Amino acid sequence: MEISLDGDVLQIKGERLAETGEGEGKRYRRTERVYGAFRRSFQLPADVDPDAIEAHGKDGVLHIRIGKHAATQPRRITVQTN
Repeated sequence: MEISLDGDVLQIKGERLAETGEGEGKRYRRTERVYGAFRRSFQLPADVDPDAIEAHGKDGVLHIRIGKHAATQPRRITVQTN
């Protein structure tokens, strides 16, 4: 599996391998699972922090956490008078 960020587009690429119905504890004739290469692209909002993107997988589920930049607060500027 490969996850990449190009500008504001997050892309996930990978491949699911076909399972066989043979082996220890596997005796079935038909499966409903899809296999083959896949690619998904997502356009991210402008306030995403590229350094705050994390990904991990567990039990066949991919989790991607995308952090945002801290919101900018308006700054008050004092006018100096002579």
